[in-house]
Amino acid sequence: MSTPDLSDKYPNLDFINLQFRNFGKQGFYSGQIETVFCPDDNSKVKEILSMPGKGKILIVDGSASTRVALMGDMIAKSAEENNWKAVIINGCVRDVNELSNFNIGIFALGSVPRKSEKKDRGEIAISIKIGGVQVDSGNWAYADDNGVLVSKNSLKLD
Repeated sequence: MSTPDLSDKYPNLDFINLQFRNFGKQGFYSGQIETVFCPDDNSKVKEILSMPGKGKILIVDGSASTRVALMGDMIAKSAEENNWKAVIINGCVRDVNELSNFNIGIFALGSVPRKSEKKDRGEIAISIKIGGVQVDSGNWAYADDNGVLVSKNSLKLD
C-alpha cells in the first residue's frame, strides 16, 4: 500500500500540502491520529509520546517553525517504546542520524540543531490546521515518503 494508491482509490481524500521528509524508518504508516499544538516548545510532544500510543500517529503543529527542534533521539526512543507508529511534525527535528535507527515513521519539514525551551506551552487533542487540512484527534492518517493523507474514517487498505 502507498499514499498514491490510496489517493487513486479515494480521490477526494485530503492530503497535507507540505513537503515532509521521513527521518525515521522508511515505509507506509497508517493509524488513528492524536494531535498536539506546540509553539517552539516540545513539552507537550514529550508528554504525549511518553504515554501508550496504541499504534496511533501523532500529528504535531509546530507552526512550520525552523527556530527549534520539536523532537530528537530521546523523545523518538520514548515514542518507539510506547508503541506509537509515526510522528508527523509541522516543524523540525534534530539528532537526524540517530532518528533513522528507530522503528517508527518520523516525518518533519527539516532539521535544526537547537533544542526547544521547556515551558509547558501548547495543547493536546485539539483541532489543528496544517497544510490546508483540518486535522482532529480521532481522524486517520496514512503516510509515506510521498506525503500524508487524512481521513475522518478508517479506510479499507487492500
